[in-house]
Amino acid sequence: MISQFILPTNVQLRADSIHSEPGILYIDTSVCQTCSICPVCNKKSSKIHSRYSRTLLDLPISGHLSKVQLKARKYFCDNPECPRKVFTERFDCEIKPYYRRMIRSNDLLARMALELGGNTGAAISRYAGVPVSPSIILRVVKRLDIQPKKLTSGVIGVDDWAFKKGKTYGTVIVDLAKKEVVDLLPDRESATLSEWLKQHPEIKTVSRDRCGPYALGIKTGAPDASQVADRFHLLMNLGDATKRIFQSKGKELREAFTLYNQPKNHPAKTVETESAVQNMLQITEDTLTTANISIDKLHKFEKVKDLYSKGNSIRQIAKTVKLTRTTVRKYTMMEKLVKRQAHTTTNLDAFIGFFDAGRK
Repeated sequence: MISQFILPTNVQLRADSIHSEPGILYIDTSVCQTCSICPVCNKKSSKIHSRYSRTLLDLPISGHLSKVQLKARKYFCDNPECPRKVFTERFDCEIKPYYRRMIRSNDLLARMALELGGNTGAAISRYAGVPVSPSIILRVVKRLDIQPKKLTSGVIGVDDWAFKKGKTYGTVIVDLAKKEVVDLLPDRESATLSEWLKQHPEIKTVSRDRCGPYALGIKTGAPDASQVADRFHLLMNLGDATKRIFQSKGKELREAFTLYNQPKNHPAKTVETESAVQNMLQITEDTLTTANISIDKLHKFEKVKDLYSKGNSIRQIAKTVKLTRTTVRKYTMMEKLVKRQAHTTTNLDAFIGFFDAGRK
């Protein structure tokens, strides 16, 4: 009775028995349908040729693998004009020819494949109870029947993507309003993009990179559409323009730096300015000395200082804070924590001298 609830209800199967071994649940089943359709001529046949066994992986049950052992049949084709004389039993749903999994189990793998990819999807499939290899995950994705979208929101983004980085590239088209991929093109040629745009007259705005073939393809395929640069390339353009400005004004920048560092050219500092500078340098120094100290370590240091000021012994403090007595004794003798001495230098070390010079 329990096995009847385990089997899919949309296929005519009868559970004969159920048994298990560590980690695997087996369900022995047989077929209830009285005839089958020939895959070549689509004629029904009820003349059984022979029987054979199939094992199909189903959805997991309570963390155990579930395998359906099916007693399937082969049929004679009664159509004398059909070239196929014997064919295997066909089902309307849930069981496909040559498949080693139920359709619902395959759908679960397809969802994991689309969300996680090959290696990660294969790793998660072991925990989900349908263990497969990364190659099978990719094979499931390639078998998916994904229909291209006929209409878009009218605002799309166009960019290239790599089949194989540095060698083979295609074009990805994204609906920017719906935030979903619309289509993938086999290359990044202007003619390919132009033909795609001609099939989508609803396109009004196209966001693209600085690729020349894309500009030509959009102009040819959607001449009335507005072309705009995407956010990434806008920032790249801004960075390039800023770099060119600084490079062209190198002489002026050096002169300004020289004038600023001459004491006689410095304007008189007010008391408020001097105080603000001192505060900034103090904050900078505190930040530098505690830059790589974890919050947990700083909390324990403050806790040790607080308990020691209240008269607790080093043994009691070490037991409370869960530190060694040597560390507690060292903390009680320190005024503040300082950063650990790194074995390698960083870019910041080259500028620490400027802070000291500024204080002087």
